[in-house]
Amino acid sequence: MDVEKKDAEVSVDDILEILGPFGKFNIYNYMLILFPVFLSGVYSSVYNFEAMDVKYRCAVPECDNETAVSNFTIPHYEDGTYAKCVRHAPFPNVSYFVNNSIGRCSPEYFDTSTEIGCESYVYMEEHSIVKEFNIACQDWKRSLVGTVHNAGFFISIPLTGLISDKFGRRLALIFACVTSGIFGMIRAFSLNYNMFIVLEFLEPAFGGGIYTACFVLALELVGPKGRVFISLLFNTMFILGGVTVTLLFWWLQNWRYVLLIIYTPAIFVFVYMWMLTESFRWFFSKGRYEEGLNVLSKSEKLNNVTVPKDHYDQVEKHAMRQRDAKKFENRQTNQSSLKQILASAMIWKRIFICSFLWTSSTLVYYGLSINAIELSGNKYLNYIVVLLIEAPANVCKLIFLDRFGRKRVIAVAFILTGLILINYGFIPDGSWSTVFYLGGKFFITLAYNSLYVFAAEVFPTDYRTSLLAVCSTIGKIGSTLAPQTPLLARFYLYLPTVLFGSMAAISGFLVLTLPETNNQKLPDSLKEAQEQDKRREGKGYSEEKCTRTNTKL
Repeated sequence: MDVEKKDAEVSVDDILEILGPFGKFNIYNYMLILFPVFLSGVYSSVYNFEAMDVKYRCAVPECDNETAVSNFTIPHYEDGTYAKCVRHAPFPNVSYFVNNSIGRCSPEYFDTSTEIGCESYVYMEEHSIVKEFNIACQDWKRSLVGTVHNAGFFISIPLTGLISDKFGRRLALIFACVTSGIFGMIRAFSLNYNMFIVLEFLEPAFGGGIYTACFVLALELVGPKGRVFISLLFNTMFILGGVTVTLLFWWLQNWRYVLLIIYTPAIFVFVYMWMLTESFRWFFSKGRYEEGLNVLSKSEKLNNVTVPKDHYDQVEKHAMRQRDAKKFENRQTNQSSLKQILASAMIWKRIFICSFLWTSSTLVYYGLSINAIELSGNKYLNYIVVLLIEAPANVCKLIFLDRFGRKRVIAVAFILTGLILINYGFIPDGSWSTVFYLGGKFFITLAYNSLYVFAAEVFPTDYRTSLLAVCSTIGKIGSTLAPQTPLLARFYLYLPTVLFGSMAAISGFLVLTLPETNNQKLPDSLKEAQEQDKRREGKGYSEEKCTRTNTKL
């Protein structure tokens, strides 16, 4: 076996396998990374409760509070509730009642056949911006909060991706957290609706890339066998974040206090500059081999394992050869690496498919969560139940992704989501309809969270964060539209779930056009990413195992 061949046989993943996924070094960094992930889960749910609808009615100045909700002042529905946005009109000839000493708060004073809009409102609850900024009966202003919030990700995700690829994963994570904290705290002191809505956009516009930055860094610090488990930890912390902010709103019943509590900790993440480890893969991609090897060496010491010295030498030589080959190819083709990436039809195909899958996932995932608040019963409990159903979905992801492969699991999850949600409208209200609703959330969670792992594995290291950010950014079209989907129920009660099901079903078939990445090493270059399409499903893993066995022998 010649040296050239031997050098190519030892990769970073071989060293990671020796270091192990759960040594002291890994656990220390995972604990640091998981805190911003928890905050990301908190921030992704906060807009649902900031602008949550509250109990209110028309002000009826002619009557006291008790009589103001009578049948002759405000229209009542069959279930006993009264209208929130209209009242019965007083008769135009007011002088008749005054001259005849008939009280103005009496059935004879109101024309029950005529309804008029409210001039002012009486609020029975005060825990959202609806009362504070007086936006009763303006549902478009409430739904606009979620749309504006998610629209901010169109800026933050590519911005975070650029910072991550150019200046490092660690700096991108810190930037996203600190800016979220700053704008979130300022939003707690909003003086009016316009100021609130602007800050609702700015917070995610600069800090919305927290989850993506954390995910890429964690993924690059662990070997192939630890990726799915890391994803499970991320999803669990994300769920805990959503449950925590829901309980805080339920307990405090004051949106300003909650914002101050949840955004203050994010500012202190700046200390990660001295505590968190940078990705060695990023150092290698930038030609900073010594710094990258120092990270691996530090991991070796903390994990109390021994990596053969020649492994580091071979990995460095291999990385240098890749970089030299890339420079040579750039000179030959007179194109930079970025231009080659953008000129690749294969990359564009993956961007298009992953973007559609992301759009579909976010539309269904967030749409089901938002619409859960509109279901009957306690709004807080409804939201918590819909969040908690994600926990078993994440466990299934841990079990199924490595056993059955990324592509097959994601495709089946999408298709089952589609079938369940399209048929949801045909199920009578009751326990079974709730089971179907939660079933749709279960399978879209399985598909969506698996997509993070899958998409990260089909793009090369040099531009992994940026390309992942492109897909995630385009995918935010779905989460931006999701807050508007409850309005579709005005035309047909089950129109939202039919839309969700159709998008999920289409996505299930599109997944099948991507290469399987299960148990494959992360592609570090465009060439390695292209080889994923050429490799027969399952063949790559057996060849890789064979190669590693020969190396050890």
